[in-house]
Amino acid sequence: MLRAVSSYVYIKQRLHPGMLDTLARGGAQAVELFAARGHFNYHDKEHIKELGGWFKSGPMEFHSMHSPIYMSNDFRSGGMPLNIVDNDKRNRIDAMDEIKRAIEVAESLPFRFLVQHVGRTDEADDPRKFEAALSSVEHLRAFARPLGVTLLLENTPNDLATPERLKELLTALPT
Repeated sequence: MLRAVSSYVYIKQRLHPGMLDTLARGGAQAVELFAARGHFNYHDKEHIKELGGWFKSGPMEFHSMHSPIYMSNDFRSGGMPLNIVDNDKRNRIDAMDEIKRAIEVAESLPFRFLVQHVGRTDEADDPRKFEAALSSVEHLRAFARPLGVTLLLENTPNDLATPERLKELLTALPT
């Protein structure tokens, strides 16, 4: 069994190699980097390079990334949430564009999985939102696949992300 940990444990701080060392010393073999620009700035080539250097020589695998959940540069202040099922198409496109910036990290620092939320906490089910989820997930999956990244849909506390509803979504997606 792979012992993995999320960098979310350090979400209020900028991620650096010393933190990764601490996780590795704790027995982790793999890590999920949480894509929050105040923590892991996936827009910053130097930050990606700094962590990439550690992974090349370090004992842990960069296994997965948790998709960004806010547009804000600072995770702690929240800001506009990224929502791939927003009823406003422009907001969905903006959310997917930001998520694609995180996926692009795989071009220089490969990872296997992107953990993606379907809707925000307490998102109500709605046929339009289910269709938006289908479209968004299909779009993100097509973007991620050539980079070797597989999307994982996380069950979260909302009507669209229950295990049953996620199964419906996955069944409806083209293979």
